[in-house]
Amino acid sequence: MGFDTSDDAAVYKINDETALIFTADFFPAITDDPYMFGQIAAANALSDIYAMGGTPKLALNLFCISEKMPEPVIKEILRGGADKAFEAGAIICGGHTIYDSIPKYGLAVTGFVHPDKILRNSACKEGDVLILTKPIGSGILTTAAKADMIGAEDLKNVYQVMAFLNAAACGIMTKYEVHACTDITGFGLLGHLYEMGKGSGVSIELAYQSLPIFDAAVEYAEMGFIPAGAYSNRNFVGDNAALDEVPRAYQDILFDPQTSGGLVISVAQKDAQSLYTELCAALEPTVCGKPAIIGTVAARNDKIVRVKA
Repeated sequence: MGFDTSDDAAVYKINDETALIFTADFFPAITDDPYMFGQIAAANALSDIYAMGGTPKLALNLFCISEKMPEPVIKEILRGGADKAFEAGAIICGGHTIYDSIPKYGLAVTGFVHPDKILRNSACKEGDVLILTKPIGSGILTTAAKADMIGAEDLKNVYQVMAFLNAAACGIMTKYEVHACTDITGFGLLGHLYEMGKGSGVSIELAYQSLPIFDAAVEYAEMGFIPAGAYSNRNFVGDNAALDEVPRAYQDILFDPQTSGGLVISVAQKDAQSLYTELCAALEPTVCGKPAIIGTVAARNDKIVRVKA
C-alpha cells in the first residue's frame, strides 16, 4: 500500500492469515473537559484501524503537556484515553511525553486484519451504495462553542458522538461485500469522498438532503461559524466537485472538518439494504442516531463528486 490514495493507515503483511495495521493521530484539546478530550482523541486515533476493517490491539500515548498544566488535568486526559482504549479492547503499553506550549494528546495504534479483508479507501466499484454512520457538522458546532453560542446540552451531544467508537459499525460491515471504507475526519465529508472517488477511478453522486447532520449545524453555518479548515478543504477539492444545486450552508457542512467522524462505507448494491438495516439497529439507539444512505458510485465522468438535492 502506498501514499498515492491517502489511505487511513499503513498495513504490513506478516503471513497469509495476519496483517498489521499501524496509525497515529494526536491534536490540541477541543474541550475544557480533560477526561472527555482524552476519550475523543483516543477514539479518533482508533478509528483509522476500524476504517481499514481491522481490530485495534496495542497503543502508545502521544502527549504534549505545558509546564504549567496541573497534574490532575494530565491524569484525567490519560484516564480518558485509557478508558476508551480499554473499551476498544486495546492495551496502552506506554508512550512518550514532551513539553509544548500547546497541549496535545493522541495515540499511536497497532491493529490486525486478515490480508484478504483489508478495506482501502480506493476500491469503490460502480453501482456501490454509500452509507455514513455518524452525523456531520461537528466542526461548525465547536466553532460556535468558542463564541459561547451553543447550549451545553447540544455541545455535550457533539462530544459524545466524537467519543463514540466506530467499532460496532466496523464489526457489522465486515460481514458484507464492502469494497471500500474511510473515516470522516479533517478533510470533511466531501474531501474524503473526493479522495475515494479519485483513488477508485469513479465518480460519486451524493444527495445532500439525505445527509445525517447535527441539530443546529445548518443554523450555525448560516450564521457564519465556519472553521478555517472548511475553506482549506474547499480549495483542496477545487473544481472536482459539482455543487451548483447545494445551498451555501450545506456546502459549508460538506467541507466541515470533523474530529472522530463516522465511517463512509462503499457496499455492493445487493448487500446495501441488509447492511443499512443492521447498522440502524445497532446505532440508532446510541448518541450517533440513525446512519444514512447518502449516495452511490457511478462511472467516472467530468466531476469526481456531484452533489444534488
